[in-house]
Amino acid sequence: MKIRRNVILVMGLFLSLALAFTLMSCATTDQMTKLEKQVQQASQDAKDAKALAQDSSQQAKQADAAAVRAENAADAAAASAQKAEDMANKAEAIFNQQMKK
Repeated sequence: MKIRRNVILVMGLFLSLALAFTLMSCATTDQMTKLEKQVQQASQDAKDAKALAQDSSQQAKQADAAAVRAENAADAAAASAQKAEDMANKAEAIFNQQMKK
């Protein structure tokens, strides 16, 4: 009988602790509302960050395209400058040749 009484006492203690733990760990409605608001705010922040990242990505692509166009324009300007220099050298050669005659 003594063992049975001890088992019942231990089980009662265990159930009391489990009940106390369960009651202590329950969140109040106010806490749940605050948590829900925080989750919604975090979700909105994540959506805003995603939109900004996509916008930045598009701007980066546009900047890359502009850099390519600028590089092509610089190459064309360098080619034009070289052509102008070559033509000036030809004109100088013709002028010098005409002056020798």
